[in-house]
Amino acid sequence: MDKDLNEKCNKRICIIQGLVTVVFVLLTGWLFLLQVLDINSYKVEGIATRSSNNLSLRGNILDRNGIKLATDELTYEVYAHPLMYSPKRPPEILAEILAPALEMPRDEIISKLKSKKINIITLKKEVSRQSAEKIGKSGLREISMGTIKRRFYPQGNIASNIVGFYSYMSDNSIGIENTAGDKLQSPVNTGSVQRKANGDIIFDFNTDVQNVTKKQKGEDITLTLDASVQYICEKELEKRIKETKAERGAVIVEDVTNGEILAYASYPNFNPNKFWEAPMAAMKNWSLTDIYPPGSTFKIITVATALDLGVLNEYSKVPDTGKMVIDRYKITNHDLKERPNPGMITLDELFEHSSNVGAANIALMLDKEAYYNKLYEFGFGRETGIDLTAESIGMLPKPKNWYKSRHATMGYGYGASVTAIQMVSAVSAVANGGVWITPHVIKYSAKELPNHVQTRQVVSPETAKTVTRLLAKSIARGKTPLNLDKYTTCAKTGTSRKQVNNGRDVYTSAIGYFPATNPKIAIYVVIDSPKTGVDFGGTIASPLFRKIATEVGTLLNIPSDKDSNNV
Repeated sequence: MDKDLNEKCNKRICIIQGLVTVVFVLLTGWLFLLQVLDINSYKVEGIATRSSNNLSLRGNILDRNGIKLATDELTYEVYAHPLMYSPKRPPEILAEILAPALEMPRDEIISKLKSKKINIITLKKEVSRQSAEKIGKSGLREISMGTIKRRFYPQGNIASNIVGFYSYMSDNSIGIENTAGDKLQSPVNTGSVQRKANGDIIFDFNTDVQNVTKKQKGEDITLTLDASVQYICEKELEKRIKETKAERGAVIVEDVTNGEILAYASYPNFNPNKFWEAPMAAMKNWSLTDIYPPGSTFKIITVATALDLGVLNEYSKVPDTGKMVIDRYKITNHDLKERPNPGMITLDELFEHSSNVGAANIALMLDKEAYYNKLYEFGFGRETGIDLTAESIGMLPKPKNWYKSRHATMGYGYGASVTAIQMVSAVSAVANGGVWITPHVIKYSAKELPNHVQTRQVVSPETAKTVTRLLAKSIARGKTPLNLDKYTTCAKTGTSRKQVNNGRDVYTSAIGYFPATNPKIAIYVVIDSPKTGVDFGGTIASPLFRKIATEVGTLLNIPSDKDSNNV
């Protein structure tokens, strides 16, 4: 009996030993396959686990003088890992170490460290680099940090309607952040590096040292804006808006010789560092997207068209009866009571007294097709092509739809609706010897310029000089704020009624350029719906034009031409 039992036990032991041997041999063979024959796949996987792209930054946005308007800022988030807590460093000890670096109360940190979360606890967001370095030197394995990029706008609200904003969280943008996004965006081929668990780079023979040590960032974009001029325009515009209790306003300053926008102020604006708090009305550049009848500033274009088409000359006179009726539509001059029937007036008198009847009569002298084509060449009824998003084309009806009253009202800025950028670009063309130039806010290289900025001759140089003389003469004779102390100015005011609130609300504006002897700068001021009681371009917009023109002339060192007779 005992003998049979022993034999059975020996057999079982032998079987078990054999099975163990087989398993061991199989396991050894499997490990051999993995670690020797199939090592490359695991090597690749290991490298992939340790690899990461270099941290890349978005390019800066700068003004024409190198002042930063937008840049990337690195911040850090600090995390705790409860599963890695050590008896030697309980939450109380960790909090004692972290409190100075995080600049947080010790009790608050302890409370967070004892949170019921198991995997990871966020202790603080937007930690500075200096604080992050202090924490890193502490060598706490229970604590980790993540690098966060955020877009930062050092000048706050300044030029916010032009620069726009960019969000890393939503990859959303407006303004230059959008139109120049491809260049600003981080480089595509930044390469990758292998890192240790603590984030340090692993260097080997295959490491591209130049790639891993240089700062990866997108291309910087330089704007045509001058931050100093922009600041003045925004400050003075906001002040004037509040003084007149107006709804909104805009100021555009353009270099007439090249189409560069030196300032583009739009009110309301917003703080791009907190864009999520801004209402849509503030983030929208209304002067680029919304249209309105320009009013009497359009008379500059009407007279220029009539001169260029040969319908009038510099010494022509036009009839002004003070009032007229066309298609049961009444047209009157604003000074009808003081000048009930001026009679035949010169073109400089038309500008000086802002004669609606005179401008209407000029418009009726013009062939509808020829008038429309010239307005289109001036940039109305089409995009200017400015390098910003959401530009409106305005409203320029086809001439076949011009009944007689529309044809007449076109002459003094009621038949068409425009954007502010269209208006300043058209008048800048007159200042620039009749050459229209694409307005732009990005400073392009000589190679890029032809792809973004176009030019066209819209009126002859002779016509442009004639209009300049007429405007300068009209301003010099008047007692208007547009008559600057240092510069001979070519300018015109405008007032147009809105089709709301029973027509009581108005757009008031002033547009002009200087010095008349050698035009450099055009300025357009438009203020929407002031509430002062005497709401005209001459009373609301002109004082602001004068203030900005005076300061811009000083800032840009434009020589005075008041003593010159070469207009």
